[in-house]
Amino acid sequence: MAECVVTGRVRDGRTVIELAGDLTLDTIQPAERRMRALRREHGEHVVLDLSGLRFLDSTGLGLLLRFYLAAEGRGGSAVLAGPLHERVLYVLQVTHVDRRLPVHPTVGDALAVPPPADGGVARAPR
Repeated sequence: MAECVVTGRVRDGRTVIELAGDLTLDTIQPAERRMRALRREHGEHVVLDLSGLRFLDSTGLGLLLRFYLAAEGRGGSAVLAGPLHERVLYVLQVTHVDRRLPVHPTVGDALAVPPPADGGVARAPR
């Protein structure tokens, strides 16, 4: 059975949430509960580290979008960080989520871009 392990920490004043494994219908509920708890505990400016994520389906994609919108709605921000597995990157590209949410090559790159002062999305330099 697939699983999604969710861990988190504070780094450079941001909440870094690491997802590893598969983010699917079968794993979504415990992953979402853990992600919400980490955001409440550590803050609304979030870097989602997807470097350990091997696969996500439409429910996993929906969770990433809901998480982004919730952080933004609370005056925070959310960005994605890799390096991304090719299957995860494909899903983000084919759905154009990579155009809405910045995808940084690494967590360090994501942290190098300061979160917006007024909430919203921190844009990666192009």
